[in-house]
Amino acid sequence: MNDSEIKEIIEYVNKKYSENVPRPVRFVVRKKAKMMEKFDPSEMPASLRKCTIEDYVEIVKNALHDGSLKL
Repeated sequence: MNDSEIKEIIEYVNKKYSENVPRPVRFVVRKKAKMMEKFDPSEMPASLRKCTIEDYVEIVKNALHDGSLKL
């Protein structure tokens, strides 16, 4: 992935959160996002490594809707 693609993704995430998430919630999300620094992709199950981002988003949305995702 080249630098311009990475920058585009970061700008997209920043824009989505700044527009749609109240400041106190962003504070909490930012603290949780810090956990990404400790994230080791090699620990992910193979099913998640093969999953597209579109599938991942749908899985998380459905899991939130049916209450099976524990956040």
